[in-house]
Amino acid sequence: MTVDPDHQPCIESAWQNHRDELRGFLIRHSGDRDAADDLLQTVYAKALTHRRQFCELDSPRAWLFRVARHQWIDQQRRAKHWTDEAPPEIATESPTASPMESLVDCIERALPHLEPQDRDILRRCDLEGRRQADYADDHGLGLPATKARLRRARQRLRKRLIAQCGIVFDEQGGICCHRAQQG
Repeated sequence: MTVDPDHQPCIESAWQNHRDELRGFLIRHSGDRDAADDLLQTVYAKALTHRRQFCELDSPRAWLFRVARHQWIDQQRRAKHWTDEAPPEIATESPTASPMESLVDCIERALPHLEPQDRDILRRCDLEGRRQADYADDHGLGLPATKARLRRARQRLRKRLIAQCGIVFDEQGGICCHRAQQG
């Protein structure tokens, strides 16, 4: 087996670290998973094309997001969808809100669609941070019953969020990203 002298593990490492976040960024702005995946491939190809310079970058993440943003803008211009509105901001070097944290608005819109009992336990235990044991005491429930009720309420909320927010899951089953939708 011969080793490719142009192979740079720094590209693979940066790609593994930032691919899901880049995909989420592109899905949020394009609104189309297939288009986002196409743009993502273009970003990766550009990293490979510039492999020597890429591996010398102080911030590969910033470079990847800048290229992703420019590719999205170019796609919009080619499709004649471009308006005078500002293009999406490049994700900064400081950590951004996690996809879970960015679901707050969607959760607030989804809660009214749940049964009052589900809304109450989710608000108190998950959103307000109340201990399950305290919730159980206040509602005359045993702790196992409270845990089961909360688990079922979370499952129903999850189904609602998938339908309402277009949640995308990563390979580990965690929330990668979402697109807020009406409903």
